[in-house]
Amino acid sequence: MSSSPDHVHATEPTRLWTRGYTGLMLSQAAGAINDNLIKGALLILVVAPNAWAGALGPAGTGWISFALTFPFIIFLGYAGQLADRFSKRSMVVVVRATELPIVLLIAAGFWIGSFWLTFGGFLLIATQSAFFNPPKWGMIREVSGTTRLSQANGLMVLVTNVAIIAALGIAGFLLDGGGWKIGVVMIVVAVVGFLTSLVITPLQPADPGRAWEWNPLGRYWRDFRAMRGGPLYLAVWAWGFFYFIAIMVISIIPDLQKPLGVSTGALSMLLGAAALGIGIGCAIAGFCSGTRIRVGMVPWGAAGLVVAWLLLGLLPLAYMSVQVLLLLGGFAAGFFIVPLQAMQQRLAPPSMRARYIGSANALCYVLMSIAALVYIGLIHLGLEPRHVFLVCSGCSLAMLVAMLLWPRALQFNESDYA
Repeated sequence: MSSSPDHVHATEPTRLWTRGYTGLMLSQAAGAINDNLIKGALLILVVAPNAWAGALGPAGTGWISFALTFPFIIFLGYAGQLADRFSKRSMVVVVRATELPIVLLIAAGFWIGSFWLTFGGFLLIATQSAFFNPPKWGMIREVSGTTRLSQANGLMVLVTNVAIIAALGIAGFLLDGGGWKIGVVMIVVAVVGFLTSLVITPLQPADPGRAWEWNPLGRYWRDFRAMRGGPLYLAVWAWGFFYFIAIMVISIIPDLQKPLGVSTGALSMLLGAAALGIGIGCAIAGFCSGTRIRVGMVPWGAAGLVVAWLLLGLLPLAYMSVQVLLLLGGFAAGFFIVPLQAMQQRLAPPSMRARYIGSANALCYVLMSIAALVYIGLIHLGLEPRHVFLVCSGCSLAMLVAMLLWPRALQFNESDYA
């Protein structure tokens, strides 16, 4: 991966919609569509009464969620180092180029009806996404500017979630017409993702002379030790714990198909409802933040999560009420995650930003993997999927109580950071 074409020094952007930000957003949206087309399809297909029902046992959705998160734990440490040593733009282009052969493998799996070939492609696309993650989040400050971080993150998450909604929304309908159609769509989207990555403006490597470390676990440990004692450390943990809850919610939804008695298409709309709520919530949170990072939004977002998941666990199952509450839960999540995400990009040292973000994401995916295993365990213990929402509500309440007890834990003075 040569970094020479991107050794360009640029002043910090003064507007949000730069060429670099636009190219990144479009490429990210394409990646999100493909990630969620295959994820949505597999989440649906491994539950009764669908084609590959039982292929991964009674808690198949939990294993799909685990397979999505585990590659991030292994590879994010390497991805973060690469994103600091080389141009983040170059890395995004290379990663996007690797997507096409992967989606061809997935298309072949759907064409011949092979679960394990398709599942293998799913693992590879999760690995590819792990290498995309640190340069993507690490370059936002470089392509949008320091004063636009909240808005840049809010809009990025909005567009990403619109892409997720589109992917999850059509996954079920494409499956109704034959899984091979998903493969065809993924091939087209992979080409678009690569071409739009070329639009991103050249960027300078942050730390090209940094020594390579082969043990990512040791790197994670040292990065977290360096973060300790400040608001960045707490922001990373709070952000990661949110996704611990989110992965259980994602695992629950497909298992509601039989109790609700809905089609695969209707189930796709439920998966998309939470993503739509997150997108709207993030966009509004980013807009309301203006040029600041408003940490005070985080407890309000946590309170909304407590209420939404509690009602989903207690109220009688009805398709419309489930859809509305998933939408509201996602909306509350937007106010929770935008300030925490912006804090990571603002407070991390510039020369180590991608590496720190890689370590933060590694923690996030460790927690997500644990959540998938927790969900599998709860289902095997006999808990109904819908009652796992009560566990999600309890976890959200624990976060809210911690924030109310230590209200200044996440506060910081921007003048103290470069």
